[in-house]
Amino acid sequence: MSNPVMSRNPYFTGQTQRPNQFDQATLGQPQAQPVPTAFDAQPVDGRMTYTDAMNKTALLLGVTLVSAVLAAFIVPVPSFPAVAMLTALAAFGVGMFAAFKPMVSPGLALSYAVLEGVALGTITGAFNIFYPGIAFQAILATAVIVAVTLGLHYSGAVRTTPRGRKIVYVVAIGYLVFSLLNMILVATGMLDNFGLRSGGFGILIGMVMIVVAAYMLIADFEQVNEAIDRGAPKEFAWTAGLAIVMTILWIYIEVLRILAIFADRS
Repeated sequence: MSNPVMSRNPYFTGQTQRPNQFDQATLGQPQAQPVPTAFDAQPVDGRMTYTDAMNKTALLLGVTLVSAVLAAFIVPVPSFPAVAMLTALAAFGVGMFAAFKPMVSPGLALSYAVLEGVALGTITGAFNIFYPGIAFQAILATAVIVAVTLGLHYSGAVRTTPRGRKIVYVVAIGYLVFSLLNMILVATGMLDNFGLRSGGFGILIGMVMIVVAAYMLIADFEQVNEAIDRGAPKEFAWTAGLAIVMTILWIYIEVLRILAIFADRS
C-alpha cells in the first residue's frame, strides 16, 4: 500500500469481486471478460483509462491553483493565519473521509481541491510577504521535483515494492501526527516560527519527507496502472486523481517550508 486514498480501495485489497464486476453466481454461467492493460490502444467502455486519470489529476490541480490564487488576493492579509488553519483542517478532514471510501465522488474530490487551494494560497501569501519571491521559487522547485520523479518512473529507473510502500505509509502516518502536534504548539504560542521544524533539523526532515513523498508519487502512478489492469470503472479516475494531487501538494508544502527556513536563516 502507499496512498490510502487508493490503497484502501477494493482494487488493491485482493478481494475477488470488485465494484464494477457482475456477481457470476447469479448469471448461471461465468463469463470471462478481457481485462485491458494500462496502455491498451482501445479502451473498454465504462472502464477507466490512463487518460481519464490524468485528466482528473489536471482538473483537480487546476482547481487547487485557481482557489489558491483567488484566496491570496481576496482574503485580507490579517486573516491569512485563521483562514489557512481552518481550511487546512477542513481539507484534512475531507482527505481522511476520502481515504475510507471505496470510491471518491467528484464533489468530494473537488471540495478537497478548493479547501486545500485556499489553505495553500493563504499560507503561501503569508510567506511571500515575509520572503518576497518564495511563492514562485516553491512552485518552480515543486514542478522540477515532480518532473524528475515522473521521469524516473516512466524510464523504469525506480520501482516501488510492497515492503517499500508499507514503510512509506507508516512514515507518512507518523509524520502526520508530528505535523499536527507542531501546528498546535505553534498556534497556541508554546513555540514560535516553525516550531519543531526550525533550523537544520527542519531542513533535514523536510528533505527526507520530499524523498518519501516522491516515492509515494511513483507508487500512485503504479497503482493507477494496476487499477486499469484490474478493470477499474471510469469513475475511479476521480479517486486516482485525488491521490496524485494529494501527494504533489505534500511535496509543495515541504518545499515551501524548506525555502522559508533557509530564507529565515539568511
